[in-house]
Amino acid sequence: MNKETRRTCLYMGMGVLLYEIILSLAAIPFTRIMKYSLLPVELGILTGTILVIGMVIDMGISTEDSLYGGNPSFAQRKIMIHSLLRKAALFIVVAIFWNSRYINALAIVISVFGLKSGAYMYPLFKKIFEKGRKEET
Repeated sequence: MNKETRRTCLYMGMGVLLYEIILSLAAIPFTRIMKYSLLPVELGILTGTILVIGMVIDMGISTEDSLYGGNPSFAQRKIMIHSLLRKAALFIVVAIFWNSRYINALAIVISVFGLKSGAYMYPLFKKIFEKGRKEET
């Protein structure tokens, strides 16, 4: 990945991590109210976080490969295939932990929503860190 793509993935990752931290803290009172065990919910959130970080990295790599591939139809197919593979990976992980007593599958799914949060938080983190970098030079 080039420098700009890595920076974009970093800012999205920061948005994802902020969402996951807030989600982990919100899970504490929620598990008490709903009478869930806290550890499986937190492990589900951690599993979802790892999955989302992998998705962000894959999106960066596949987008960059498609941009510099040259052939528009190849780029479109590659983006669609990687998108389907990311969805399949989520489905497989949720299926694996569906009946697990140790990792909550619903927490994985809710945690994956952090991908959207990371995309929405990207402009904020870019503004914060790009402003700081411009002032240094």
